Amino acid sequence: MKSKGYITLIILSLISIRVSAQSFQVDAQIDSTIIYIGQQCNITFSISQKPDLKVITPVFKDTITKGIEIIGSSIDTIVSKDGYITVRHNYLITSFDSALYYIPEFPFVANGDTIYSYSLSLKVLTVPIDTTSQEIAIADIKPIVDAPIDWRSVIVKILIVVLTAAILLVIYILVKRYIKKKKLQTQTIEKRPEVVKTCDEIALEKLEIIRREKIWQAGKLKEYYTDVTDVLREYIEARFGVVTFERTSSEIVDSLSFIQKTYPNALNLLSRIFDTSDMVKFAKLVPDFNMHTDTLKNAVEFVDITKENQTTSEQLNTTI
Repeated sequence: MKSKGYITLIILSLISIRVSAQSFQVDAQIDSTIIYIGQQCNITFSISQKPDLKVITPVFKDTITKGIEIIGSSIDTIVSKDGYITVRHNYLITSFDSALYYIPEFPFVANGDTIYSYSLSLKVLTVPIDTTSQEIAIADIKPIVDAPIDWRSVIVKILIVVLTAAILLVIYILVKRYIKKKKLQTQTIEKRPEVVKTCDEIALEKLEIIRREKIWQAGKLKEYYTDVTDVLREYIEARFGVVTFERTSSEIVDSLSFIQKTYPNALNLLSRIFDTSDMVKFAKLVPDFNMHTDTLKNAVEFVDITKENQTTSEQLNTTI
């Protein structure tokens, strides 16, 4: 009897030691061991443990093992009545190569204890093809089918092209007309000939200005007679080519002796103008109103009778 008691005590001690050593358990299951290529099934690792126990589980990224891909994963926790919990790691898997796959044991570690899951296997089959069926009989490649013509799109494109061409044509016509018009205007506009005044015309115009200004009325006698003689000097240089501004009045008259025959009265007029002007300039004479007008008339007459074109300047003479 004592020997039986010892045996019973030893068995109970071994059981207690096993339980304390295995504080958690791991189970591995697969819901289908045979699938076709592309089909899906689930692998579940169930861990039965104490709630406060931290179990280190394998970490999977994209595959469980080579050839078996992970599509999704989830974790469920179930509380048992005995105070333990069951943590289930679910993996949705598939494969795209036909083969018999071996899923090895995976380690689970807690408190220095390591427990391995059961090894599993998964057979992946190709999809069978019934070559005798008329529905899936292999046929020749069909020819390329032309897409139907979208007439609305074609018409819109044609309208856009026509409208663009019309706008470009209108722009071309307008530009061409503008260029032609500018060219015609350039051709029709006649260049005005430059009016070249003769020396007598210039002299008469300046004498007319002197007549209108009448600066002698403001007491500017010397300036008045200087202006008249300067006009005559310019005229003589231009008309006869005689230098005048570097000569005295008498020298100018002497240098014009060659015109005596052609213009017999010209030198007498010029001498009277120069004599009167010199006397006024040197304050030897205070001319009256008639002398002012007579001097200007004589200057006009001198220009009038010595100019190349014998046109009269009656208008100027009558208004002085």
